[in-house]
Amino acid sequence: MNHAIDTDLASALRALPELLHEPVGLWLERFVDRHPGALDGLGAATREQLLGLVACSEFAGNALTREWPWFREVLAAPGALPDLAVDLGGADADSSAVKSRLRRFRNQRLLHILWREAAGRAGTATTLGCLSTLADNLVAASVQSAVAGLRERSGRVRDAEGREQPLMVLAMGKLGGQELNFSSDIDLIFLYPADGESDGARQLSAQEYFTRLVRQVVALLEEVTADGFVYRVDTRLRPFGESGPPVVSFSALESYLLRHGRSWERYAYVKARVIPTAPGGGKHPAAAELMTGIIEPFVYRRYLDYGVFEALREMKALIAAEARKRQLAANVKLGPGGIREIEFIAQSLQLVRGGGDRNLRTTGLQPALKELAQTRDLSAGAAAELDAAWLLLRRVENALQAMRDQQTHELPREPADRARLALAAAHPDWEAVRSAIERQRRIVSGHFSAVAFRGRDDQRASGTLDALSAPWAARAGEEEWQSVLQQHGFRDAPALAGLLVRFAGSTAVGQADRAGAKRLAQFVPALLAELREHDDPATVLQRVLAVLEKILRRSAYVALLNENPSVRDRLVSLCEKSAWLAEEIGRYPLLLDELLDSRLHEEVLTREEMSLDLERRFDRLAETDSERLVEALSQFQRAMLFRIAVADVAGKLPVMKVSDRLTELAEIVLQKALAIAWRDLTDKHGHPRAKNSRGHAGFGVVAYGKFGGMELSYRSDLDLVFLHDSTGEQETDGDTPLDNNVFFARLVRRLVHFLNTQTATGAMYQVDTRLRPSGQSGLLVTSIDAFERYQEENAWTWEHQALLRSRPVAGSALIAREFERVRSETLRQRVRRDRLRADVIAMRQKMRAQLDKTDAERFDLKQGSGGIADIEFLVQYRVLQQANRHPAVIHYPDNIRQLGTLAAAGCLGPDQVTRLQDAYKRYRLRLHRLALDEQPPFAAADEFADDRRYVTDLWHQVLGEAL
Repeated sequence: MNHAIDTDLASALRALPELLHEPVGLWLERFVDRHPGALDGLGAATREQLLGLVACSEFAGNALTREWPWFREVLAAPGALPDLAVDLGGADADSSAVKSRLRRFRNQRLLHILWREAAGRAGTATTLGCLSTLADNLVAASVQSAVAGLRERSGRVRDAEGREQPLMVLAMGKLGGQELNFSSDIDLIFLYPADGESDGARQLSAQEYFTRLVRQVVALLEEVTADGFVYRVDTRLRPFGESGPPVVSFSALESYLLRHGRSWERYAYVKARVIPTAPGGGKHPAAAELMTGIIEPFVYRRYLDYGVFEALREMKALIAAEARKRQLAANVKLGPGGIREIEFIAQSLQLVRGGGDRNLRTTGLQPALKELAQTRDLSAGAAAELDAAWLLLRRVENALQAMRDQQTHELPREPADRARLALAAAHPDWEAVRSAIERQRRIVSGHFSAVAFRGRDDQRASGTLDALSAPWAARAGEEEWQSVLQQHGFRDAPALAGLLVRFAGSTAVGQADRAGAKRLAQFVPALLAELREHDDPATVLQRVLAVLEKILRRSAYVALLNENPSVRDRLVSLCEKSAWLAEEIGRYPLLLDELLDSRLHEEVLTREEMSLDLERRFDRLAETDSERLVEALSQFQRAMLFRIAVADVAGKLPVMKVSDRLTELAEIVLQKALAIAWRDLTDKHGHPRAKNSRGHAGFGVVAYGKFGGMELSYRSDLDLVFLHDSTGEQETDGDTPLDNNVFFARLVRRLVHFLNTQTATGAMYQVDTRLRPSGQSGLLVTSIDAFERYQEENAWTWEHQALLRSRPVAGSALIAREFERVRSETLRQRVRRDRLRADVIAMRQKMRAQLDKTDAERFDLKQGSGGIADIEFLVQYRVLQQANRHPAVIHYPDNIRQLGTLAAAGCLGPDQVTRLQDAYKRYRLRLHRLALDEQPPFAAADEFADDRRYVTDLWHQVLGEAL
């Protein structure tokens, strides 16, 4: 060994794996010969790190030898990130000088990035990010240089309106995800916004101009010179691949994606990202148009897109076949459990939900895993395991490529290279790193199977499926179906056979596209196999097939059921228990998303959880315009209504708690809808001024009826009254002011429109405003002063009954307090008690005559004698009668607690109250059950006989009038 190598260096060399002593020692001798004394003055730790870097990477050794003067300056600031801003030497630099600067800059910065990781100053994710930023800057510098050269002859391209058209560079693959490897190709697509012509001395069409420009850019990056190359550029992801033009317009890209875009391209475009190529690192405004107007609509669907897993399995099969053909078992990218499988897991789940969740529209894998852990598609544990596996495999992949600046993904066979990899991956030896890699690949394979195949192997294990698939594929008749079903032990085979034949001949099945027919052929046998053990399979099959008829137009929902056997199980269970739930799912297939949550049958929603769910949904929205917000609010309302009903049919919520949850849901929805409507109007007109011109006027919403009484059911209307505290001639404080009264009227109309509007998930609520002062002839929104005058001077007894079941639910706290004051004073001091009994009896008789549907065979639970309405009127009469002497009885707006206060005040006996409360709950429970099974609100005539008799007797006792 050369005498110039001192004892400290020799000691550092011996600290390396024995297999690397000779190659590193040879490099050290050459380096010291070329740079005598270069290592003098460096600390022992730095020398060890330098030798460790050379041991891991022959490229680093060569680069250190060539670039030592520059790198010595790097060592002066060991903690600093590499400077990645490219300087090409000014506009006068010729092509050869530009190429040389690009290549030397690239090699220097690669060396710096490698050094920081080898020295423990940067982790894998940081290294990949720096490599990607370096590539972005080198691509941008190449574009700017090529543009400057072409501009001298041909000027700039301008469209018909004279606007300059830039070259847009779309990064794909790992560069798009800002996860570039050390020696990776860069996948690029070149685009320009619109057609036109150049304005220089030599005019060119946009296509000609940008084609020449792209060729120059690629040459600057790809051509091998004495200084090496910058990047190998792969443009095969462009429209029509290698047979397509090297650069296309936005409209040509959009046309291609709409007409020819394939499933694998949707996966590829998940990684698409515009590289900032403008001087100063800025993005052209057209970049947003490209991403949001063309690429994202192609990649992401507005619905849950479970059809992506079919494409995933096809791609995986092709890769697996190629891996077997090329013997890629040792390939950390394409082999089993490799990097590509992790990417497929994340991308497939991004595609499923990314249409409605903007947070999932990320190009990076680690951010995607983090976001997926917030959804119900990946558990936090699975996301953490995949992240750890990805980091190890990417570190290994990067170390492999850094050895000799070669694109490779194969684990090495040479002992020296295995030692290099172990050292670079911070493992003690080859066996340790190999074992770690295999362990992570097994984990990845398990997660990939769980996501891509989702229990499909278990499905096929049943021989029954094959037997049931044959008659469906052959479009069998009823006799053949009946024979097959009987052979396999199905109950009620004739009824099942009839349902299947009618369904197979339905218009929906006949119009299903190829994908839908294929998905249906998988689903129907699996469904039948599950129904074999059911007591009433015909009823369940009828309801499930009705759901299928409605969702077949968008067969991705059938794919969802195929990909998630647990969802199919839950669908069958709910259809068995509730016709209403089955109908809801058919009308609003997005509810199938709720069935993905395993907690559906295990946990009961609280108000806090519903509010948090809404905020999460809004935080993740891809759009923020009012129409989209209201659609998302409607989806939330429908989903929560569904979850409450599931808990109801499962017996996890008593009837009063069901009403509590439904009422709380309506409050949450109303408050959010009001916030959206308020934002829309105040953005345009400003806020309504208060009467003293200081501060803002208040607005409030008051709930009446079942909403006010916290007794909502599944199809209840919302009885609402709207109040404000503006007086006099005031207007809003915006640039386009409105009179306050006009502002509040528009606000109410907009709010009611939001709640009533039919979206893709139906209308949220029907709003009834007839309980406002003067009814339909009165103003839609009333001042609190006018409301009080009306209650004092004009309100009828039935309006005082209605006021008893009212409470503020949204808007200004000041309005709420004022309303409570008016309500209290009215119910205590303004009720006409001298005529109260006669008014209550007359109103009840009128309602019964118009609404009671009781007959010899059935009892109308709501309006029949001794039913719900009689209990409500009886309670209201007693509360209004006693409110002046016992103010506490008006405190609550609901019947159950009003009865409690009547008992506490001695206005009704404890036994009377208990009997009324129990009867009321029993009636309400039956109504809920009937609603969930799509039945009218009737019981058999002889049911509830004791409850009815008790209510009618008590009515006679309290009001002195027979029912």
